[in-house]
Amino acid sequence: MNLFVGLLLLLAISIVACAPTPTPTPTLIPTPSPPLSAVAWDEARYHIGERTTVYGPVVDTHWASGSRGKPTFLNIGKPYPDPKRFTVVIWIQNRGNFPQAPEVYYLGKSIYVAGLIAEYKGIPQIEIKDPSQIQER
Repeated sequence: MNLFVGLLLLLAISIVACAPTPTPTPTLIPTPSPPLSAVAWDEARYHIGERTTVYGPVVDTHWASGSRGKPTFLNIGKPYPDPKRFTVVIWIQNRGNFPQAPEVYYLGKSIYVAGLIAEYKGIPQIEIKDPSQIQER
């Protein structure tokens, strides 16, 4: 009987030793969903004067550090000077609110931008003051 118990114990130990170590499941941090009322960048021209969210890919950027107001431009959908583009404008007084250079950080990313859609020389745009107005998609 002792031999049988010993063999069972040895078998149990070998099974436990061969069992795979469970890997922890990573904790996902939820990202806020954009509003259902968000409009595509190429539809923004039909929403001038509205406070809403516009989404699309940042295809071209520029920090006009030599211009008055030293604006940073994030062009969505079409690059400058295409008249069908949508532009996000960040003025120099707000540029320090961003942890990284916006023209570098957002280039190539799809984003949602919240604010008032205005028009400048026929181009729809949103001026933003804070990175909380931009969400990455």
